[in-house]
Amino acid sequence: MKAVRAFCRRLVAPGLALGMFLSLATPVVAADWPQYRGANHNGTSSDRLNKQWTGAVTNPLWRFVVPNSLSSLTVSGGRVFTQRRRAGGSQEECVALDVATGAELWSRSVDVASYPESGVGYDDGPRSTPVADGGSVFVLSSYHKLWRLNATDGAVIWSKDLPALYGGAVIPWQNAASPVIENGLIYVNANCGTQTLLALRTSDGEPAWRSQDEAMTHATPVLATIHGVRQVIFATQSGLVALDPATGTRLWNFYYPFTYGTSLAVSPVVHQDMVFICGSQLYNMGSVTVRVSFSNDVWTATQLWANTGFSSTLASVWMTPVAHEGFLYGQFGVQGFESVNAQLKCVEMRTGVVKWSVNGFGRGATLLVDNHLVVLTERGALVLVRPNTNAYTELARFTAIPNYFGDTNKCWNAPAVSDGRLFVRSTAFVAAFDLSVPAMVMDSPHFSALGFEFTVRMASGAPIDSNRAAGLVVRASIDPALPLPQWSVVPAGRALIGAVVRVGPIATEGQPGRFFIVSEP
Repeated sequence: MKAVRAFCRRLVAPGLALGMFLSLATPVVAADWPQYRGANHNGTSSDRLNKQWTGAVTNPLWRFVVPNSLSSLTVSGGRVFTQRRRAGGSQEECVALDVATGAELWSRSVDVASYPESGVGYDDGPRSTPVADGGSVFVLSSYHKLWRLNATDGAVIWSKDLPALYGGAVIPWQNAASPVIENGLIYVNANCGTQTLLALRTSDGEPAWRSQDEAMTHATPVLATIHGVRQVIFATQSGLVALDPATGTRLWNFYYPFTYGTSLAVSPVVHQDMVFICGSQLYNMGSVTVRVSFSNDVWTATQLWANTGFSSTLASVWMTPVAHEGFLYGQFGVQGFESVNAQLKCVEMRTGVVKWSVNGFGRGATLLVDNHLVVLTERGALVLVRPNTNAYTELARFTAIPNYFGDTNKCWNAPAVSDGRLFVRSTAFVAAFDLSVPAMVMDSPHFSALGFEFTVRMASGAPIDSNRAAGLVVRASIDPALPLPQWSVVPAGRALIGAVVRVGPIATEGQPGRFFIVSEP
């Protein structure tokens, strides 16, 4: 059942006696995707999603070359933001594309494009993802230059060279963490030796606080609420560190049951009182989940389970899973040096038990959209999967990014979702697909001695899909403020007549004052 916004009107009708009628449920307004892994830092979206992946919906709205980047995507204010190394160029850039057409609106150089470490490919480039906030876009470059740009035209509002200001340097494979923003503060690990974890003001880039002596990783921090307390959680080289976002005061920390090596790029995953973190099998790390407790004003973090070392079956270089109803779903790479054959797994978060595992997904990304898994494989396929803990249940798939080639065109980037549109990128292309659920409208009801009936049609005038027609449910309540699942299901006939659905008759005798609504599952 979806959260809905509905509209009501008062009617006087035979048998209804000044009752109340509530019209067709419509989806809530969809949100932007303003930060890496979404507004909630957890890879999830409540956007309604068309689950019939056939025909025209598999054709891109647009697809253009945006080369040389491991950066992901953010979407805000009608623009798609990402970072790239322009083909043949020596500059790292932030680029803005038009949501509707994919046309480049502007680009801005933010750093030198120098990536001396090997092992990526000819498509090597920036790894961080821009953040959109308050009409600005914030960019953290590979060598820790932080920029605030005007989102409309890319004009520089301010910039800060973090190594020059605070000392230190980036680690091999440079910076891959994205800036994280909330309540006017930008959270970064400056890797500057002492007091490395920073909150900088969005207004001017100056520090609001500095805290802890923790070396950087390639992981983006997350903001989450645990035991009713908001906190920003960093995955540092020693372990997890949670701070008060407003003051930088340490709430709790947890040392890894493995030794950090080379790269850890998975963001912490939070579900209720649990936090999951993961490192690469290739680098002799692995996975661990901790339980965070708060009692007598004291925070503690204790290990629930760990799966570590070269024999680990749960490991990931950078593919951050999503949490859903106590289970983790994501890509874990433990085959052939964590290759294109990496597995999609379902893992019980509290125990580490693997419920199922499927080969061939590679080092792509997994989102949770409309309570379904949307998985981008390394080879460029989009796969729709039901989050079933008992078995892998694939519903649909199509090729979103064609012509996979490991050195120049692979999907090591995370998609973005906004207004039912899915934005996908590889190291060579960016593409957009319209997977939104088209709106329906309801005609005014017709009353008779048997009750009332009404017609539902597509707002666009197109025929209603038979699957949607079969899913329409009439519900009733005497209290319109109740959540939709608490509304009673009302027996009502449904007939698909040409392009529309006729619903009813619905008996009203002896039931004045009820509210009625039509919903979809």
